[in-house]
Amino acid sequence: QIDVVVEYPPSQCAPGVDNKVSLQFWAGENLRQGLLTRGIVMEDPRAERQCDFCGSKACVVKVDQGMPLLSPLSTTETKLMKYNPKCRLSCKTVVGYNLQQGNLRLKLNVNEWTRQDAQESNPFFSR
Repeated sequence: QIDVVVEYPPSQCAPGVDNKVSLQFWAGENLRQGLLTRGIVMEDPRAERQCDFCGSKACVVKVDQGMPLLSPLSTTETKLMKYNPKCRLSCKTVVGYNLQQGNLRLKLNVNEWTRQDAQESNPFFSR
């Protein structure tokens, strides 16, 4: 069992609404399918490209905690995420790799995060 905290950009939440959602996944689940099945909205209107695998503009997620719980990056994903080492393609990621358990913290809709957001700047930019 993997405890997942999903964080939306504050700009995509109504005032007074918490931008974090806690979920539980089972080892072996596809990350994207698990998020969508549990009602998580993956909507990234500022994304310039669609994912080559699933066709979504909101496939990329930032992993703040728990990267070892995820399946290894494929060669293609390694090349795509060369400049974004904390990001993964959710459609190609399996949680609980090798039946591991633990905690995972994700940020969705990565292009919507701005420097004004309280906790952290846009996950695609280095500090």
